[in-house]
Amino acid sequence: MLPSPRNRAPLRFGRALSYVLNGLAISVFTPAAACLLPGLRIPVGALPGPAAVLLAAAAGCSALGLALGALGLRFRDVVLISNVASSGLLLLTGANVPRENLPQWMRAVGDVLPMTHAAEAARELSAGAGLGGRAIAAELAAGTGYVLLAVVLLTVFERGSRRRATLDVM
Repeated sequence: MLPSPRNRAPLRFGRALSYVLNGLAISVFTPAAACLLPGLRIPVGALPGPAAVLLAAAAGCSALGLALGALGLRFRDVVLISNVASSGLLLLTGANVPRENLPQWMRAVGDVLPMTHAAEAARELSAGAGLGGRAIAAELAAGTGYVLLAVVLLTVFERGSRRRATLDVM
């Protein structure tokens, strides 16, 4: 990928698209299995709301993954970075720990992480409220921020790699 003279943005985002689709497939499997096995009933008219939430969450998490992957160009232990990020997502987004039980600084960090606002929107939907456009917009904004961070990191790290490679040749 690095030696290619072409624009690498489509290649990077094309790779991320497969993770978005994988995240969607996994996210759809669990409720589908719940409908088949224990008899959960979801009306067809209610499906667009959860679908929008799942799409926004998958896109935001894939954007974070792209930014973390960019760190792999600089740091050797990407597994450590991904484990810390995964633990942070589980703790700070409200996925496993209710956000109201967290200290204010942890809630503030969670506000800029993907999945936080999608989890909030999903809870509102399950409580009978309509699709919260604000929560989806916040989720998409967080994802957009991570896409921009990934582009900056990939550009900076790639330029540094090219510069070091040129110095090594001389």
